[in-house]
Amino acid sequence: MILIKLGGSVLTDKNKPFSFKNETAERLVKEMDSVDELVIVHGGGSFGHPGAMRYELNSPSPKEPARGTAEVQKAMRVFNLKIIDLMLENNLWAVSIPGGMITTFEDGDMKEINTKIVKDYLDLGAIPVTFGDVAIDHKRQVTICSGDDLMLGLAPLADTAIFVTDVDGIYKEGEIVDMFDPDMLPLRDDDFLKSGEGVDVTGGMERKTRLMLNIAEKCPTYIVNGSVPGRLSTLLEGKKTICTEVRP
Repeated sequence: MILIKLGGSVLTDKNKPFSFKNETAERLVKEMDSVDELVIVHGGGSFGHPGAMRYELNSPSPKEPARGTAEVQKAMRVFNLKIIDLMLENNLWAVSIPGGMITTFEDGDMKEINTKIVKDYLDLGAIPVTFGDVAIDHKRQVTICSGDDLMLGLAPLADTAIFVTDVDGIYKEGEIVDMFDPDMLPLRDDDFLKSGEGVDVTGGMERKTRLMLNIAEKCPTYIVNGSVPGRLSTLLEGKKTICTEVRP
């Protein structure tokens, strides 16, 4: 099974609330259509992040947790439906699995994830599509379940994990690296994502990279630029392309 994270930065403009890059999303859907067994995770982008920030849903003390949860969950389901529609239009039988419905957290850390439902839909021949969401947190009431959290939780099911973002890979001292390993930590501000993707409420790039290193312990892990046509499909075909492989 190939596990693919479609980052919010490649599907939306995070500086414009509720924006959606329809042409980019449809192209990426078509680039994935040759994969026999696929699970897709997508981030919050310009749909989930504004409400998450407004209600401080990723903090120890969320503001108006019921209202914030309702508004952000609605926004994320609108976003998810756009992706589901594109997949169905291209004869990819996608099924929606909200991230907040299959996970539980404690003080911001994911404690449980229901992978069985994902496996059941795979066995059906469908393509599970899950996404960043608001989830129950047994200490904070609620918290943000990020797409990266879902990638980590689903990694044991995967043969390969791919993070599709809007940059070519991971940078060190301004240069992209073909292979990234723990010895290259800590990151500096100019080492990782060089993009205008806006504020990241899910913990910053250092956290993302450490999560990727954890995922790489379970399966081969890559970061590729989905804004460039053909990069994702080339990687999926096992051919050489510009990207970074994360090594544990």
